[in-house]
Amino acid sequence: MCLIIKKPPGRRIAADFLENAWQHNHHGWGWFYQDKAQGRVVWERGLRLQDMLDHNARLPLDTEVYLHLRRATHGDVNHDMAHPFVVHPGLLLMHNGSIAHLAPHNTAISDTAELARMLRDMLAGLDQNQVAGLIRTQGFQALTAPLIDGSMVVLMDGQGPVRLGRAWHTVQREQWHDAMVGIEVSNSHTWCQNVAALA
Repeated sequence: MCLIIKKPPGRRIAADFLENAWQHNHHGWGWFYQDKAQGRVVWERGLRLQDMLDHNARLPLDTEVYLHLRRATHGDVNHDMAHPFVVHPGLLLMHNGSIAHLAPHNTAISDTAELARMLRDMLAGLDQNQVAGLIRTQGFQALTAPLIDGSMVVLMDGQGPVRLGRAWHTVQREQWHDAMVGIEVSNSHTWCQNVAALA
């Protein structure tokens, strides 16, 4: 089970929150955001905690950014299995959850890599505008719901994010200190600790 964090404009993700989340999700990290001026997605991924913390400190303050911390349930732990995955030129994917029915026969590949491959095949032959329109339809949500199976998927292209699957969890005051209150995350069980333990 992984963790996706949605950094809103004007906020930073607290380093202590990331360090704590890393203890439970330490098999890779990645982020992406929409560069509105250029109409494209900016992204990065890696495997080391310090690199993630350094990148986090440099993320644009005025932009919504999605950060992913991986906890491998299927597939090897390496740079290629860290999220995000390229699904189509200009379209990337992050996933939180475990999709056992998509676990490939090749145990080096993750269920998310398999999901990205399936979506890549589904969208092959379409141009970026067609893909952008399709992923924002109710039909696409209905078609992908059985694949996602209760997980959360965030797609990002030059037009912005698309969330599929389950809803966000909002960090509450009793779950973390003020720096993170109100920030949305994909779950509470891979990072949550009692705020009293922070004292």
